[in-house]
Amino acid sequence: MAFAEKLIAVRRANNLTQEQLAAKLYVTRQAVSRWERGEVTPGIDMMKLIAAVTGEPLSHLLEMPEHYCQSCGMILTPDDCGTDAAGATTDHYCKWCYDRGKYTYETTMEAMIEDCAPRLAQNTGMSLDEAVSLMGAVLPQLERWRTVQENEERYGAEARARYGDEAIDAASEALLDMDPETWNDMKELERAILGQLSIAMGDGDPKSSEARKLVAMHRRWIGLNWGHEPQDEAYLGLANGYLADQRFVDYYDKPCGTGATAFLVQAIESSLTRA
Repeated sequence: MAFAEKLIAVRRANNLTQEQLAAKLYVTRQAVSRWERGEVTPGIDMMKLIAAVTGEPLSHLLEMPEHYCQSCGMILTPDDCGTDAAGATTDHYCKWCYDRGKYTYETTMEAMIEDCAPRLAQNTGMSLDEAVSLMGAVLPQLERWRTVQENEERYGAEARARYGDEAIDAASEALLDMDPETWNDMKELERAILGQLSIAMGDGDPKSSEARKLVAMHRRWIGLNWGHEPQDEAYLGLANGYLADQRFVDYYDKPCGTGATAFLVQAIESSLTRA
């Protein structure tokens, strides 16, 4: 689907007229009309604004191909694909970023942009500024960078205030260095924890064997996120913080029922008391 058709569909899905969309984008209705007729295509920065206003992923607006590297954003051809831990080809990463189930080099998102933007500009004919702007919008949505970005946006300031920059940066680096197999294990464990929480709550005893299993699973999950097994004091502090933050209460209570967060905290406290 061409951008013009995509924009029309996105605008209508948001129940916006051309005038209303133009007002949100601080452009004229005529500009929106020209985009939708395919006469011109907005620049990268305007694309980013359209994505922000409509909630449509920038990759969809840009009509990015189905397979592109989830580290650097490079379009993948069969010869460019990396390999998983078993040596099988994966269509998630390019061979320059990923080999045998591991990232080939440590980097930051900023360094990745600085390294790749000049080549993107050269290969596409866009300016360097446009290439930097495009990569700055696309990379945070890719698998390698997404979770770190989301965590920083949601909890960054308060987490840094509570635990310090060094601890948070180390946790972020652990996530960035995590291979997809471990990542998938972590996400499966996250889902399993919610199921186990419901089971343990059914017993009604935060000291039961099911509750102890819940705590073991949860502590392992926190360790994967932090990059190391949490010490008792830090783990207890984290648990107590859950009850003071409605976001955490919602995370556990909504799928598992009212009181789920409080039960989890009680189970953690009980396990540490026994220890």
